[in-house]
Amino acid sequence: MEGFEAVAALDDIGPEGLRVIVDGEEVLLVRRGEEVFALGYLCSHQDMELEGGHLEGDAWVCPHHGARFHVATGEAISMPAIEAIATREVRIVEGKVFLKESQP
Repeated sequence: MEGFEAVAALDDIGPEGLRVIVDGEEVLLVRRGEEVFALGYLCSHQDMELEGGHLEGDAWVCPHHGARFHVATGEAISMPAIEAIATREVRIVEGKVFLKESQP
């Protein structure tokens, strides 16, 4: 799959998320059933890690101050965060999670 990098097995992603590194950047993988979303690893509120948070419907909740981000778009949907976080395209093939690489 050109332009994608294998980063984890689907079964490695627990309810707290999973930190991976792709293109030298930290990314948080979030699993909802058989879907996986890739979010920027740091909360836009105070640059604290989002790993250890939890999923509530379509939102990932920051474990530090409760900011919520839409898992598909990265949009900040509750205070104290007001800025979105990055997302990456995800593909799952035969139980492996692949993330879209950055464009040169």
